[in-house]
Amino acid sequence: MSSKVSFYEKFSLFLEEKLMPIASKIANQRHLKAVRDGMISIVPLTIVGGLSLILAFPPIDPERTQGTNFFLKAMLGWHKWAQNNFSEIMMPFNMTMAIMSLFVAIAIGYSLSKSYNINPLSGAILSGTTFLLVSAPAQNSVALSKIKEGMDLKAIQALGEGVLPSSYLDAKGLFTAIIIGLLSIEVMRFLKEKNFTIKMPDGVPPAVASSFEALVPLIVNVILFYAISLIFQKSFHMIIPEAIMKALTPAMNAVDSALAVFLISCLSQLLWFVGLHGAAITGAIRDPFVNANLMLNANEKLAGTPMTHVFTGPFWSYFIVIGGSGATLALVFLMLKSRSSHLKSVGKVALLPALFNINEPIIFGAPMVLNPIFAIPFIFIQGINGVLAYYVVKLGIVGKAFINTPWTTPAPIGAFLSTMDWKALVLVIALAVLDGFLFYPFYRVYEKAMIKQQEASQETAIDNSTKSM
Repeated sequence: MSSKVSFYEKFSLFLEEKLMPIASKIANQRHLKAVRDGMISIVPLTIVGGLSLILAFPPIDPERTQGTNFFLKAMLGWHKWAQNNFSEIMMPFNMTMAIMSLFVAIAIGYSLSKSYNINPLSGAILSGTTFLLVSAPAQNSVALSKIKEGMDLKAIQALGEGVLPSSYLDAKGLFTAIIIGLLSIEVMRFLKEKNFTIKMPDGVPPAVASSFEALVPLIVNVILFYAISLIFQKSFHMIIPEAIMKALTPAMNAVDSALAVFLISCLSQLLWFVGLHGAAITGAIRDPFVNANLMLNANEKLAGTPMTHVFTGPFWSYFIVIGGSGATLALVFLMLKSRSSHLKSVGKVALLPALFNINEPIIFGAPMVLNPIFAIPFIFIQGINGVLAYYVVKLGIVGKAFINTPWTTPAPIGAFLSTMDWKALVLVIALAVLDGFLFYPFYRVYEKAMIKQQEASQETAIDNSTKSM
């Protein structure tokens, strides 16, 4: 037993001395924080867009279902209503998820500007403008409904109106939004440090002064990135986000794999084991990929083509971290029946938050942090969930996620709503039961240690009371 304790002490010391400083630097790096803020900012948009998708795609196939009872009749009625009002139902989606990359660029620009003590509103406007310039260059378009028989080319051209193509304002433009959001603010910072800005005299209102101060950076960014965009269009016959998506396709495919799911899950838990918020730290790198995958699935669903991506935000929230980081929901139920008063109390306190995927009470109450007995399941069970769920979804047994819901939605319900597949609910429950079996032997060892500690404390208390008498 002493050799095991010694090993865990050395392992914990190694993590504290080597891994914790690196993880802290990553968590506090200003560019990664700006990206993380940008990703977090669009969560309400994806939820609103997700509600549209839920209404537009009821979980029923009218070709295979007959209205034999009230419930099925109601579901078929919902399906018919959704088909008849599809355009109106999808309008919130089109104004949120369908142009989410624009909001990401604005949010990243805002966050990074703020970290540099640059006017954040000016930074947000600058990054948003630059992103639109390279990702949605205005075009002249004519609505088909306006074209009448016998019109010549000039008459048709006269009906043209300026439009912004939205093809790369959705998930396909996400990585461009990140790059532009960061680079445009770096250009702004450089110009400000070199005093290449317009400074207004004292007494001018701050809002007016800040707008003129952002003028030169805006002009420089427009010239710089528009020139780069034109070079891409002339040389490669594609705009910048299209080129970036083609370049990142291998990386996106690599991330959307069982191996990547397992490694990212274990790394997240390794950081949690030493007391760092592993999900937040790894999220700075993970979230752009999984969010892009979710949006691409949504677009494929709308187009009526097979969805291609497994590793999405809802997949992480509901199939991997069941009950919170480390997939500890099953452990909470085990603790509710514990003979240790401490573990039973922790289980009671942690139950309600765990149902909503919040498990800080058990992480720090059990504790799981730097606990050598729980180290193996705490670090690896989450990854096991991810690999098993990945192949179940990949094989088509359970549908892929295409709807974003609040991460605090109880896992079985969230899994169903994000996939609109009832089998997702069953998969989550099955994984939670498996987690319970995997946690159980380690839990029993820890429970025995806690009971011994409890009995020793009681004996000490009795001895002290006897001496005092």
